[in-house]
Amino acid sequence: MRDLIEIRLTGKRHFDLLKYTYAHLRRLLPLQRPEALSEALEQLLENVVEHAYEKVENMDVTVRFTIYPRQLQIDVEDSGLPFDFTPFMSEAVDHSTLHKKGFFRIYDLVDRFWFTMLENKGKRFSIIQSFNNNYDVQTGETSKTLPDKQTILKRLVVRRFKDEDAEGIARLIYKNYHYTYYKTQFYDPIKIRSLNHEYEVVSIVAVYGVRVVGHFALIISRRSNIAEIAIAAVDPEFKKMGIMNRMFDAIIDTARVLELNAFFGEAIMLHPYSQKANLSHGMCESAIVLGEVPSQTEIEHQLKSVLRSGAMMSFLVFDKHPRYLSLPQRHRTQIESVYRCAGIEMLKQPPKNPFRQSLSYHLNERINVGFIIIESIPDSDALDELIDLMHTEHCEMVYADINLHHIENIDEVIAMLERRHFFYSGVLFSFYHNEDYLRLQRKNSRFVDEEQLVCYSQNAKALLEYIQTDEKRINAK
Repeated sequence: MRDLIEIRLTGKRHFDLLKYTYAHLRRLLPLQRPEALSEALEQLLENVVEHAYEKVENMDVTVRFTIYPRQLQIDVEDSGLPFDFTPFMSEAVDHSTLHKKGFFRIYDLVDRFWFTMLENKGKRFSIIQSFNNNYDVQTGETSKTLPDKQTILKRLVVRRFKDEDAEGIARLIYKNYHYTYYKTQFYDPIKIRSLNHEYEVVSIVAVYGVRVVGHFALIISRRSNIAEIAIAAVDPEFKKMGIMNRMFDAIIDTARVLELNAFFGEAIMLHPYSQKANLSHGMCESAIVLGEVPSQTEIEHQLKSVLRSGAMMSFLVFDKHPRYLSLPQRHRTQIESVYRCAGIEMLKQPPKNPFRQSLSYHLNERINVGFIIIESIPDSDALDELIDLMHTEHCEMVYADINLHHIENIDEVIAMLERRHFFYSGVLFSFYHNEDYLRLQRKNSRFVDEEQLVCYSQNAKALLEYIQTDEKRINAK
């Protein structure tokens, strides 16, 4: 349930109406920081008017106030001059600098701030501020149905999955993603139960009373002793309470009990919040996988992209035994920095060669991508046949995962792939056969976004720049 107020501004004479509307909402809603939100809105409008329109009389700005039970969202849309928001899409992890005005100041003032291109309709800036209490949108009254944050966290139970949790999990996914989440099995309570029973998924839930208000899961790999952390959702009424952190801690404890070598997260790069959570729990950013997130994936009914978006892969490595690496000359420095981040030392003595099949592959037909696994220097024709197969199967992205332990002349493999337009993606720990792999990636589609990818940390920004530089080098050949 939500309520909505929309105001169209075609001149500064309408700003008084906007101030009146916000003043009314401030009296009506239990905002946590009303003064901060007021300043953020003023900063946002000032920047839009200044940078989007050369003449004020041409101004055409729509301001939309959307009221939810736990937060107020303000969208500011304009059809003015294009704007490059890329420099402002990254919040440094150590964001201690006090900003006096502008977009970085807005980051400091609100709970969330992001930017969306509207194709041929212009652009949108969105800000969110949370409420102190639950707001009943139907009655217009502040609801006391939920206690304060500390009371909720005291009563909250975070535990492993039980069969009766399945419907609540499906509802959480719907509330956060509507019907756009690409792991579609998590809309079906029967499949959720089956996945947990068969140990394909290990679900962690946060329960308040009898109500499932949070979900986080380990998706167990069939190819190695690792898991993906995914399907994270918190009930909108319970956001901004630290519930996700509680579940994250439980996920780490569960992974240790299961004696996993590592787990990884793929943070959708439409916003910085999953990246921030992964970093705060000690994970190491190791790869950016372009084009993996299908177009039209929608988060909380708000964030989406018309292009295929990317994912930041981060690993938490439990098995830190030293290992021998055959490093390509071109990417040696970049790869070594990832191993330092993970706290893994390198051996000089190579392991015995397991004599695996040189080339294998698998497809993810739900998201139209393909994976080529390389264990030794491949036959050139066989490699081309696999790439052609990926085209035939309509794979919009192809990823080549190269064993880092057993290919002494790995530079030859890199050169073969570069001639076929593959460029850097990153490092995958214990990804197949409990061994590490270097991932390269290739675009089979023009509809892959690189401009609007959101990076949270400075390391993420540097990794994205490294990947984009390598892609340009490959394309220039």
